[in-house]
Amino acid sequence: MKTALLRLLPGIAVSVGFLAWFLYSAHWEELGDALLGARPGLVVLSAAVLFTEFFIRALRWKVLLRPIAPAARLGRLFVATVIGMSLNVVLPFRAGDLARPWLGARETGTPVLPLVTVAVIERVFDIIGLFSIFCLMLVLLPEDAAAQGPLVQNLKDYGSLLGVFGGLGLCAFLLMAFSRAQSRRVFMTLAPLLGPLRARVVQLYDGLSEGLESVRSPRALAEALALSWLHWFNGSLSILVLFHAFSLDLPPAAACFTSVAIALGAAAPQAPGFVGVFHVIIENTLTLWGQPVSPSKAFAIVFWGVSFLPITLVGALLWWRQGLSLAEIRGSAAPAGTDAP
Repeated sequence: MKTALLRLLPGIAVSVGFLAWFLYSAHWEELGDALLGARPGLVVLSAAVLFTEFFIRALRWKVLLRPIAPAARLGRLFVATVIGMSLNVVLPFRAGDLARPWLGARETGTPVLPLVTVAVIERVFDIIGLFSIFCLMLVLLPEDAAAQGPLVQNLKDYGSLLGVFGGLGLCAFLLMAFSRAQSRRVFMTLAPLLGPLRARVVQLYDGLSEGLESVRSPRALAEALALSWLHWFNGSLSILVLFHAFSLDLPPAAACFTSVAIALGAAAPQAPGFVGVFHVIIENTLTLWGQPVSPSKAFAIVFWGVSFLPITLVGALLWWRQGLSLAEIRGSAAPAGTDAP
């Protein structure tokens, strides 16, 4: 318990610091006017669009589980997905990601360990989906970059270079998926460059390659890639709808950029609830796109609510209906090879 608390303290400190800065720099009257000026109907629509993300994730999970759990029911996977994502909001260290394989095993009758492997593969598809939204942003950037400020100009100048590296990574992933032996020979040729990390990285590579068994068919790979793209596009669409709720004059490329920024910011150490870091990232992203500070802060506050309140409430309801307990998850997940939250 003491060790867990010590691990949690840096994240709490980061969140408190960012939240203090976010509130300290607020002009409260302007912030209140911006919040009251938001159109409620579009806010609700943004929340509804974003919530469909969890159905998309459950559907992708079903595709990836097809070889090991062909009878898995989408409804049960959706329940496990929602509960797992809600635990990420209220518990530290993204505990929901650790609990979700156990929840999936409970709902489908599948052993936990294969589901842990599939969870790793899902992260790879998330990275690919994130890369696809970044590429969509590049396509949607306004043609007159100079008139949009230095951010858009820099994205035009350097975004293509990042796109090339991402494309090479995608090619490597496809090689692993469809030519396991050849890709491993190439990897082992480069492995000596890793030095003392070689053994650990090779172990991780072999685990990932084995986990790709679920997408070695072109159909499964195409479905998983399409759903990953749809998942990230859905998040950007929700942001775009909320732009209109606040009457922010921003192009679709800004919604894609904001989606990427939020995803990268989620990896930073922070307290449960994603408070502070989430708000500052969104505020600064919008001000980089030329928006005033107070509307940017108002957008950050509302989008935090849109992102986390519905999933937490629905997850809590499903948790109660399933009769779950943290002790049950800890006791069942840890022996299967995962670290209990």
